[in-house]
Amino acid sequence: MSNTSETLIQIGEVSRRDALRSIALAVTVVAGGQMKLEAAQQVHSHARGEKKKTGSYKAKLFTEHEFKTLGRLAELIVPADAVSGSARDAGAPEFIDLLASQNEDLAAIFTGGLAWLDAEMRHRHSAPFVDTKPEQQTAMLDLLVKAQETDRERSAKGLTYEVSEHYRDFKSYGIYAASDLGPGVVFFGWARKMTVDAFYTSEIGIKDVDFRGNGSISKYEVPKEVIDYALKHSPFAS
Repeated sequence: MSNTSETLIQIGEVSRRDALRSIALAVTVVAGGQMKLEAAQQVHSHARGEKKKTGSYKAKLFTEHEFKTLGRLAELIVPADAVSGSARDAGAPEFIDLLASQNEDLAAIFTGGLAWLDAEMRHRHSAPFVDTKPEQQTAMLDLLVKAQETDRERSAKGLTYEVSEHYRDFKSYGIYAASDLGPGVVFFGWARKMTVDAFYTSEIGIKDVDFRGNGSISKYEVPKEVIDYALKHSPFAS
């Protein structure tokens, strides 16, 4: 009887890992599309299950320093307010870590992007991102947001782009703007999107928008006004 139970548990673990991998691979396939609510909540459930079982979550992909940096970014992207906790409180770092650990392209985006961010901050302030002052952190994110807006304007005008030889290892990025901030712009775009998705599909985030749901919902698209609200209340410009 015990052998049968152990076998079922093992099968269940394999099935959950397979499901997680399928969800993770779909993230870069849709390339900016919205995740299904059910899929996102499976990821949150996986992280909660580990915390309940072991007492804490252990990063699958990121180093301790990378995971700490991701947590700080989550706090800046969706900060805590009088209504709810931050994206970090909602489990965004765990959400991203689980998905990135199952998707090589996503892993390249985040590990490469975090390395770029630290290198840029060391160049500007002689310290990695998490060890700089809050105003220096938000100033860096402001630059990335403004650079992204400039890139969009250039793209709309049909201006050309070129591949950055220095960041060719960011293999899923495709093409980069001819700018020193190019790799950071792409990374932060992914970080913002996935953090907002993680927050508004978490228990905290769903309560934050008073989302009641119903039995027929199969896809949860974060409303534009909700994203605008989240970015407006972040300590950097949208």
